[in-house]
Amino acid sequence: MIARISGRLIQKLPNQVIVDVSGVGYSLLVSGSTYRQLPELEQQATLWVTTRIREDHLQLYGFYSQDEQQMFLKLLSVSGVGPKLALNIVSRVEVGQLEQLLVNQDVKLLAKIPGLGKKLSQRLVLELGEELKKGYAGSWSQAEMQTSSSGSTKRNELLAAMESLGYRPTDCLSAVDQALRDQPEERVEELLKQVLKGLHNG
Repeated sequence: MIARISGRLIQKLPNQVIVDVSGVGYSLLVSGSTYRQLPELEQQATLWVTTRIREDHLQLYGFYSQDEQQMFLKLLSVSGVGPKLALNIVSRVEVGQLEQLLVNQDVKLLAKIPGLGKKLSQRLVLELGEELKKGYAGSWSQAEMQTSSSGSTKRNELLAAMESLGYRPTDCLSAVDQALRDQPEERVEELLKQVLKGLHNG
């Protein structure tokens, strides 16, 4: 079984890459997060690998970090979640934020991820939420727990405001949480400006 690949990056697409290892090209499907962290073409790239085997097909999935790979595998353990959907989820939401959504049982926001829906989001929370809470919650700072809480009025107001402006809430999580960490006491109107600025600068 291939656990990790390190070689020359010879093809780089948003969802697929080819890594040349001693003259052999390995094709791997990747998440949006991994794609954004990869080097330029012809540079050395290292990816953690998960292999999925079907009756007539072998597919490699590459991940820039082991955390993302482990989340991908956890998602696959849930009934109704296949490799395509699991990869889409980790592409839309960063691993740390996804953990927080699951622990906080934020079904409403999870359901906004394309392909999930309410019922499958509830299943993810039920099957993974408690496990993640035991494994990861202790590593989050008090500030992170406070700003990520689904009961946070400011956070929910900001996400609702961004959605009304045409943004997908799952695309705004990083900018919203960063604004809340930087200026937790600021008014929502001012925080919204910071979120928009962060998205445009990003």
